[in-house]
Amino acid sequence: MIKIRTFLISLTLCLATTVNAQRHFYHRIDVGSSNIYTFVISNLITGYANYLTHDILFDNSYVYTIYGGKVDGESVNTQGLNPMGITASELFNDTFIGIKLGYKSNLMGAFNWGVYASGHYRVNQFKEKLATAEDYTKERFNYFKPGVGILLTFGGIESKVKVELEAAARYDIPVGYKGLWGSNSTNVLGEGISSHYSIKVGGYSWFSGGIFVDLCHYKPYNNTQNISSFKPYSFGVTFTITPKRGEDLYD
Repeated sequence: MIKIRTFLISLTLCLATTVNAQRHFYHRIDVGSSNIYTFVISNLITGYANYLTHDILFDNSYVYTIYGGKVDGESVNTQGLNPMGITASELFNDTFIGIKLGYKSNLMGAFNWGVYASGHYRVNQFKEKLATAEDYTKERFNYFKPGVGILLTFGGIESKVKVELEAAARYDIPVGYKGLWGSNSTNVLGEGISSHYSIKVGGYSWFSGGIFVDLCHYKPYNNTQNISSFKPYSFGVTFTITPKRGEDLYD
């Protein structure tokens, strides 16, 4: 009888420790695109995955990138791909996927905090026309982006509405390029730091949402023979379908 009681106590302590650890385990998969169809379909898929797991596994975003700067002192004209196009390039334009893993607090007070490590894969596709060119050339940047981030959530674990601020630094490593200066070559592209900032609002509801911006702090065309100040800047909205339950999932 004593052995059975000891076993039950040990099992209870083990389960309590596991649940507590899960409440402090921050985990998120980021999915994003600038194509309307891809955004809608991926939201349905990721929302259903969140519902089945009774957790926020996925954040889903619509992203739009603008490009600015000069090459050899001349402004570069750019065109984005059709956001409602159905070709492979258009469906997966401005696409990214990534994972965040880290620690989050679980306090009853006014705010919570967290830290995480991340890894993202990003594909930028667009058309550009240099001053000396007669027509537009399709460009594709492929980058792997490891990074770290911090979270501040205003609202305790029982708050009905929470506001989450996020800031992250990532180191962009080129893994593929196709365009005016070559094909399947990473030598053309430079590498460096980019930053990510977002604000999200969540609570006792079926969804949460926010806005974000990604800033590039280096010159992607830095390794060409041209003098370049050309940079991409991205911004967008995050809309996450979440399962409704008795506690806020954005803690």
